[in-house]
Amino acid sequence: MPTNLPPQARVKFEEYTQAKTPEEKIKKLKEFYALIPKHKGTEKLEKFIRRRIAELRREVERKRTEKGARRLGPFIKKKGAAQVVLLGYTNSGRSTVLKLLTNARVKISPYPFTTSNPFEGAMRIRGTFIQFIESPPLIPQDYSAKPTKIALALARNADAIALVVDGTESPVESVTGIISLLEANGITIGGDSGKVTIRKSRGISSIIISMKGRVLDGTEADIRALLESYGIKQAIVDIEGTVTMEDVEEAIFGEKMRKPILILVTKTDLKEGMEGFLRVKETFPEMRVYPFSPSNPPDKEELGSDILQLLGIIRVFTKPAGRKEPDEKALILERGSTVIDAAGKIHKSFLKSFKYAKIWSDRLPYSPMRVGKDFVLEDGDVIEIRA
Repeated sequence: MPTNLPPQARVKFEEYTQAKTPEEKIKKLKEFYALIPKHKGTEKLEKFIRRRIAELRREVERKRTEKGARRLGPFIKKKGAAQVVLLGYTNSGRSTVLKLLTNARVKISPYPFTTSNPFEGAMRIRGTFIQFIESPPLIPQDYSAKPTKIALALARNADAIALVVDGTESPVESVTGIISLLEANGITIGGDSGKVTIRKSRGISSIIISMKGRVLDGTEADIRALLESYGIKQAIVDIEGTVTMEDVEEAIFGEKMRKPILILVTKTDLKEGMEGFLRVKETFPEMRVYPFSPSNPPDKEELGSDILQLLGIIRVFTKPAGRKEPDEKALILERGSTVIDAAGKIHKSFLKSFKYAKIWSDRLPYSPMRVGKDFVLEDGDVIEIRA
């Protein structure tokens, strides 16, 4: 966190935030960079500035190649418990993955660029389903190409990203290349899903923080102090999902979002493909990596549970009083939700009339257990509300 930026540097940063074009923003950022003191305490700031300048240069280049083409926005409405986009290079196996997981009727071809438009399918799991979106292929030789731009737009809109890489075709390099592309376009990989947006406004007199999620390593006071260290005293900060203070600092230079990621390595029925899977798993030990082949696809229930866990989502099954079995359709709640959260989602009237609840779960010493409104629920719990 820069605590002692020179006044001249603050002025240049303010000019950067007011700049309208990418070219002007690059100019002001370079001037800002030249004025900040260079020491260990400003290393992160220097990194942010260099990254932002690189992003702006790519934006300038994209505009040159687009020649006034309309902005792409191929958003697909979210359905089910979560939306996961399948990203990968051409012939990586995205269509095969979508077909085997969701039974979607997609065209599978050995020829490149068969998928030109997004396709969707639903993977059924207990109580709900996961929506998978197959994106057009990423084109490594030309990241300004239309298919890549559509894929990036889908990635921004999705809850999570599944990288699909061919286990027989340099899978480690493929994963590294796709992650670099995502991060260069403002999508941070790893951890829980989150997004930080900072909007400067002269119509307010202070820094207003809309906390729709949580900051892992900071407080609202820390956020205000960070913005003020950059000379920002009038702004609206929107926090969605789970973020870090580093995410907040990066957002000062442009909107940043964090997406959970999983990796599907295809063609693991081949010896070379399985060797590629093992290399990916060894290279990225912090990520969820799955072998995938038509003869041995991942178990849908296990994969679905992993995705929900990655996103911080749980399934809770409601049982009306007097009925023996719970409803087949689950309530979808955030991890850490309590009985009263579930009650309010069933019907708002329960928020006032709630008395107690009964919970059935294998994790409890006995079932049903009578609990109060603050009891924390877990995935798979069955709940009966008494009001």
